[in-house]
Parts: sequence; structure tokens; C-alpha cells
Amino acid sequence: MSILVEDPERGVTMEAIVAGEGPDVVLIASAMRGAGDFSMLQDDLSKAGFRSIAIHMRGAGRSHGPESDFTLHDIAEDVAGVIEELCEGPVHIVGHALGNIVARGTASFHPELIRSVMVMPCGGHDLGKYPVTDDVIQAMGRCHDETLGEDERRAALSTAFFAPGNDPGCWLEDWWPAASIVSTSALKTDPEEWWRAGNKPIMILQPLEDAMSPRQSGLNSVEALGEQASYAEIPHCGHAILPEQPELVASAVIAFLQEREAAARG
Repeated sequence: MSILVEDPERGVTMEAIVAGEGPDVVLIASAMRGAGDFSMLQDDLSKAGFRSIAIHMRGAGRSHGPESDFTLHDIAEDVAGVIEELCEGPVHIVGHALGNIVARGTASFHPELIRSVMVMPCGGHDLGKYPVTDDVIQAMGRCHDETLGEDERRAALSTAFFAPGNDPGCWLEDWWPAASIVSTSALKTDPEEWWRAGNKPIMILQPLEDAMSPRQSGLNSVEALGEQASYAEIPHCGHAILPEQPELVASAVIAFLQEREAAARG
């Protein structure tokens, strides 16, 4: 079910895809990707007894708002508005790729709305130490360029997002180039403001063949976050992770959520 959440004062409209019943889980997609990337995970969450809210960020789906002069604080406010409108009490939040920054930012700037955080992977705060290589950056720009042939786009997707041998065809569609404003704004916000995710319990899913966020980045994050963090490695997948290993991702996400729910019940 698609629901629009309006914020006339800020000039923002957010579209959320809601499925299932139970404790609320908010899902934030990768840069220029839509809520549809979570369709399989939403099905699995529903079967496991959770209600999921996959949010189209500004520029994706029917979500829109000011296109300049905003930061991660504003993006987190977009997410917070959806949570306040559609959910009762704090939620679990899951961020894929760039969505991991949005998820951690929301937890940092609106900790009263967040119960736990899950990221896949945990990057973006350490680009100075683990910069994205030029070939990957160039490939990212070709992934959604519909003026290019399918073979060239597949090659770009394989370079930037998918592990060798995994079929990137599922990501030829559902690109929202207008949503690039979200990644630009998120990355210009000082990581010191958000990278610790508001000190909430955080689960890091680390793809083992990720061209943008290497395994050591995930291990460093776990060490830095200490007892706050849990960690699991997902084999044979890259930055795309969701379509590459849907069963392993769903299993890890649901196990973590069930663990947090059991802890809350005491």
C-alpha cells in the first residue's frame, strides 16, 4: 500500500510503501534507487510478523521537496516525518548503501524515534580512508544512463554494484536520477554528527565483494562502535547486496529484529 505523507510547512511530500503488521521497520534505499528494491524483504518481514515502511526519498517515486540548500539534517527530518505520521512509538530502521547514512543520521538527529539500526554496509563516514576508486565512480554514472546500450549498463553495474558472476539485470530499472540530490546533501554533512547512529544498537551486514565499502571498513566500524554493534558477513555479493543475496539478507535482518524485540520484552 502506497501512502503519501505531506509536510506543507517544509514543502515536502514523502511516499511510503507499507506492508504487513507488527513492530515497525523503516527501510531506506540506496542512492537514486526506489523503495521497490525492498519488495522481497518486505514480503519476508510480513511473514515474520513485522510491519515495514519502505520510503521513497526526495526525487524518487512521488516524493519531492526543495532541491537545494539542504543537508542530512533535512533528509532525516523527511524520514522522521514519515515515522511520526505512520508509526506508533520508536521504530527499527534499515539502510541499504547510501541509505545507511540516512538511517544513521535519522538515529542521530531523532534518537527518540529509533529503537535499533541495521546497515548494509556501514560506509560513507570513512571515505577519507577508503575512497571510492575512479573506475567505480565512472561506472556509477553509467548505471542509470538510458542513452547507453544494455550491455554497457550491465558492465557498469557489475563494476560498481554486483559481485562477479551475479546478474545485474534486475537493476536496469527503477532508477531515479532526480534523487541524486539526496546523496549530494547527505555526503556534505560532517560524519562526526551522524556516524555513531545516536548510540543505538546497530547491526552491520558487510558484503564481502563490495567495490565501495571493503571488509576492513566494516571491521573497523565494529571495533570503533564496541558493544553497540553486531556484525555479519554476507558472501558473494557487492554493494547491491539486496538483490544478490535476498535470502541471507532477510535471514540476518529478521534474526536481528527478533533479538531486539526479545530484549525489549525483557
